[in-house]
Amino acid sequence: MAKAKSILIVVLLAAAIFTVACSTVAVRPTQLIESSRLRPWLPPPAPRAVVSPVLEPPPVLLALAAPPERDATQLLLQSQHSSLANVRRDESDALLEQFRAKEVEAWKQTQSTVTQQPEPMILEDLLRLNIQEDSRVSPDLQRTLLATKSDLPLSLNERVSRYVNYFLGRGRNTLLVSLRRSGSYRPMISRILAEEGVPQDMIYLVQAESGFRPQARSSKRATGMWQFVAWRGREYGLNQNRHVDERLDPEKATRAAAHHLADLYAQFGNWYLAMAAYNCGPGCVQRAVERTGYADYWELVRRGVLPRETTNYVPVILAMALVAKNADHFHLGDVAPESPIHYDTIQTSSRIGLRLIADATGTTAERIKQLNPALLGQSTPDGPYALRIPKDTTERFHSEIAAVPEARRLSWRRHEVQPNETVSQIAAQYKVKIQDVLAVNRLGTAGPAPGDRLTIPVPYRPEVVRAAYSPASGRTHLVHYRVRSGDSLGSIARRHRVSVAQLQQWNGLHGTKLQVGQVLNVRTTTSSPSQAAPRRASPPPSRASLAGGTSLAVAGN
Repeated sequence: MAKAKSILIVVLLAAAIFTVACSTVAVRPTQLIESSRLRPWLPPPAPRAVVSPVLEPPPVLLALAAPPERDATQLLLQSQHSSLANVRRDESDALLEQFRAKEVEAWKQTQSTVTQQPEPMILEDLLRLNIQEDSRVSPDLQRTLLATKSDLPLSLNERVSRYVNYFLGRGRNTLLVSLRRSGSYRPMISRILAEEGVPQDMIYLVQAESGFRPQARSSKRATGMWQFVAWRGREYGLNQNRHVDERLDPEKATRAAAHHLADLYAQFGNWYLAMAAYNCGPGCVQRAVERTGYADYWELVRRGVLPRETTNYVPVILAMALVAKNADHFHLGDVAPESPIHYDTIQTSSRIGLRLIADATGTTAERIKQLNPALLGQSTPDGPYALRIPKDTTERFHSEIAAVPEARRLSWRRHEVQPNETVSQIAAQYKVKIQDVLAVNRLGTAGPAPGDRLTIPVPYRPEVVRAAYSPASGRTHLVHYRVRSGDSLGSIARRHRVSVAQLQQWNGLHGTKLQVGQVLNVRTTTSSPSQAAPRRASPPPSRASLAGGTSLAVAGN
């Protein structure tokens, strides 16, 4: 009996313990339902970044007046609104690597529609030089630079002072040439920078980039005054095709560069980092900041996490600004800047030859090309185009151009008869027939008088545009051929020694039907790069009927 009671007591105690344990870990039905529901993944809260103090601050000899700026380190590393705090680290790295690949690919481009030869860049020249100028500056020079006023934060450390001494010595001529050329574009650049809220002294960035050369082209295919690579230019609205490259347009490129710099400042909150990102790309600077934990340009330079060119980029710009803004002190004030460029702008809607535009405005084709450096060929493009012509020549242009049929404006010319000049001399000058000049202008036997304006029916000669890339086996050339009566794809292909399938591919043709006057792209290849320029597509002239029963030879129209 006693044994049975003991067993009962043990069972009761075990039951009590089991009941207490179950009540402790029991899950309510509502809790179980809630925990079984699928919830969207949320990233863990970003840990607050702790920025350690700089162990060895960059050597700053003199700090000039710098406006207070936002704490860029806090902006990039601690802000809860930063994009890097809203995605996981692996996703962020993947995006940055994609961006880096895009930047690297842009620098490796091997094709371009720009026909101008590359011009040496100031930065490229400086990188090739062994800059060993003394970084020390005299007390008088320090006082002068200390008084410099700028809307950029100016610093004078060992790197900057080394370039200051360089531009005051070996590099003085380089600085003088660019300062002289700046006069043509300074008013325009200053106006656009003010409109876009970018510091005025960013003009020294373009001085370092290209020396104010609109057609400058670097060895890395960066093009124009502001040195845009192709895809970055398209990102900021600079059109590029076989007729036009707006990276070469000083005004449009300046507007795009101002937008780009404003975007970079909004991203980094610091003008030094914005300038560095303009040079090597925002992805490169972003990675350097993340890698080191510092959003300070000089610290990134000291730690060697920026490309070599970028480590010299900002010092060169600051040195140029310090020297140029104290031109009188350094006896640079006597440099006569070029006169600002003034022009009228008119809208065109079809192709007009630059020589005809020059005739109509009383200038040269070279001058029209200078005013419109974005034009890659010898005519305006099809469709709307803002053409720049010499100042106060708009009325004359419209009067002169109206005398030439729209369909003939690509090749025909206008000519003013000089004293003692005969029709035969004029015809010989333009290599046309005397009877054609007489017929187009309805001239009688008396001939033109001095001062008369004549229309010269110069035959259309297809323009040869040299392709940007030439394979090792030969050199490729692009020819624009205008279809004439009796032409077929087969005859055109035989004339240019290409296949019908190639013509269809180059021109997006799905059949063989052609229209008279249609312009075809024809790519021809010489046997070796050393050969002369390809032969031009010059079909036999057709005969077009004119008033008076005479006829005019018109090639390719």
